[in-house]
Parts: sequence; structure tokens; C-alpha cells
Amino acid sequence: DDGCYEDGEFYCYGCELFISDCEYLECTEDGWSGPFTLDNDECSSDHEAVLKLVDVVGIAGSEVVVPLLLHSTDSVGGVQFSVISLGQDSALGQYLIPSDFISMDDCFTASFNNVDGSFIGIIFSLEGCDYPANETVHIADLVYEVSDFVQVGIETNLEFEYTIVSDSTGNEIPSYGVGASVILGMQGDVNGDGEINVVDIVLTVNFAIYAQEPTDSEFWAADINEDGTINVLDIVSLVNIILDSI
Repeated sequence: DDGCYEDGEFYCYGCELFISDCEYLECTEDGWSGPFTLDNDECSSDHEAVLKLVDVVGIAGSEVVVPLLLHSTDSVGGVQFSVISLGQDSALGQYLIPSDFISMDDCFTASFNNVDGSFIGIIFSLEGCDYPANETVHIADLVYEVSDFVQVGIETNLEFEYTIVSDSTGNEIPSYGVGASVILGMQGDVNGDGEINVVDIVLTVNFAIYAQEPTDSEFWAADINEDGTINVLDIVSLVNIILDSI
């Protein structure tokens, strides 16, 4: 009456019944409790998942796509998160406005919502698919609309407010998120049209010989080597950028 009976054997209160090399049940007054895992180097396992955003460059008045990567010690069946954009000017409104969430795998469904500027995303499989363990996988893209009213050269940071990662059976895997930066504008794109070409060289030459006075945004884009002046060093660097893209 004072114990547990299992497979023809009697176990006292506090006794342990091993169901694997590392997991065991413990006999209590209410019956078997557990399973529990032995606390040693052989049996302990650091279960962890990481969601990571990739640094990107955006152009005012256009879309910017931010890749979302996943790395997990276990197979993953679903992910949910919230990302907020920091470093924005309240007088100008939001620099980055959530506009879409695109799954990279047709076996997974991605949905999102914009809640007071926070990008709330969720991704899961209706077919029971999962992301493999111990691999870095590009699982989705976060898409933002970039405000028209933003100064070129501004950097805004994307930070995770929370992350929830599920394994393939619905159990939570401990997780955290690694944010990214979005630089609004490209160095070399002096006129801010989203392209780097001979027009940008002409403007940079005019700035270098003091034929024109650059705005703050134009100065940032033309000062390729970031030494605080616009001169032939920046012009040669700009030419190389264009030649390398051909």
C-alpha cells in the first residue's frame, strides 16, 4: 500500500524507475511522477533556438526586405515573434512600416500584423513540415515600406520584443532574437534615386570643386570613405563601385 507497482516489481516512495539512460519516473504517494532527466554532462542538453535578422539598406519611398534566419538545436514546427523599429523620429512618423511577411518554404504559412508599429509575425506548417535541427535556415522575409520623409543616412534598428519557437510536437524551445540595422540610403547614390551611376559622379565632382553645395544627405552619400570631405578619393571609389556592378 505504500509504494508503486510496475512490471511485477514494487517501488517505495522516492524510488526511481528508469525509462531510458537519462530519464526516470519517481514513485510518490500519488503514483509515478515525471519523467525527470538526470543532471549530468551526458544527459544535459542545451535546447535553444535563435531568430536572427540580417542588416540591410533601404531607399526612401520604396520597400526594404529583411531576411529572417533560424538556427535551432531541435526541429522546429512553428515560430512567432514581435519586432519593433527603434531610432525613429516621432515628428516624421514611422521610418519603417510593416507591409508583408513572406515564407521562403511553400510548406509553411506566414501571417503578420502591424500593431502600433510592431511587426507581429507567425509561421507554421499546415502539412506538418518542420525546419531541420542544427542548420541555419532562411525561413522568411520581413517586408517594410520606407517612409518618403526620411533623411538619407539615417540608421534605424530592428529589435525583437519576444520570440516563441515550437518544436514539431508543440513544445516550446527556449529562444531569443538577434536584431539588425536598416540604413536608409546607399553611399554612392548621391541623388537618392536608388541607383548608382554617372549622374552621381557628376554631382560628386561638383561638390569636390565647390561648384555646388551638398545637402546633409548628399554629403553622406558622396563621402564614400567617410573622412569628412568630398574629393577625388571619393570620386575614384564611386567609379569603382559602378564598374564592379557591371
